[in-house]
Amino acid sequence: MPQAIRTPSAEQDLRDIAYYIAVKDGRPLTADRVVDGIIAKCEEYAGKPNLGTAAPDLGKGFRLFRFKRWVIIYRAIDYRAIDDGIEILRIVDGARDYPSLFR
Repeated sequence: MPQAIRTPSAEQDLRDIAYYIAVKDGRPLTADRVVDGIIAKCEEYAGKPNLGTAAPDLGKGFRLFRFKRWVIIYRAIDYRAIDDGIEILRIVDGARDYPSLFR
């Protein structure tokens, strides 16, 4: 089964999103729903890695898709030993200058 594997940076991005919504905004249930939604959307794209928008300006083979206000940056993987999937590189607010993360 295809997998959506998150890099340490993407894991930290998820924690930051959850913290901001739950603690800073005081909406813990919303934080859970947002994080769960992002993870579910990543799993969906794992089965269809070419579904996202190509983003060659970010890096070779990079693609992206949106979930609400967040942009998920990923690339297709092929471990040969397991089904193909995607590697989630970053999860960032769409209002942020996310291309600068890859310069």
